[in-house]
Amino acid sequence: MARRKKINPNTGKIETDMTSMIDVVFLLLIFFMLATKFKLPEGTLRTFLPKNRGESNSRPMMSETCRVTLMLQGSQVTAWADQAQVPTSDLLDTDYESYTGVPGPDLNFIADHIQRRKNSYVPLGDNTTLPVVIDFAENVPYKYVIDVLNIVYKLDLEKIAFAQPENPYE
Repeated sequence: MARRKKINPNTGKIETDMTSMIDVVFLLLIFFMLATKFKLPEGTLRTFLPKNRGESNSRPMMSETCRVTLMLQGSQVTAWADQAQVPTSDLLDTDYESYTGVPGPDLNFIADHIQRRKNSYVPLGDNTTLPVVIDFAENVPYKYVIDVLNIVYKLDLEKIAFAQPENPYE
């Protein structure tokens, strides 16, 4: 059977049925919406970064924080977890430490300290996890800062802040 052409009696033009084409377009639209994977931005840090440089009153002040401080003294990177000095690692376990010949702080000590603080933390208000402040001097290699940041992420802590290095008075 041949299809008959529908002719509009008022205009005398041929009309086409668009219903099936609209259905196909909507099905394709739904398919592509469901099949698309959006790429997440790489390298995002879920942290509070300092806004200015060198002002002592702009440091993040959180109650009941765990503060990890990294400083370069001579050719040695020293660290403090809250008020306790972190011992130096006995092993030159990374390429950077092997290259420089200077061992860094013991990362296991830092991880154990933050884990103990996390276990004893009592949430107050909207602070559901232990806030951690990573404070480092301007001349500390970023390798150690990233190592501490990785420890904090492994412990599933979300409130992380970086304290900005203070500039000496000129």
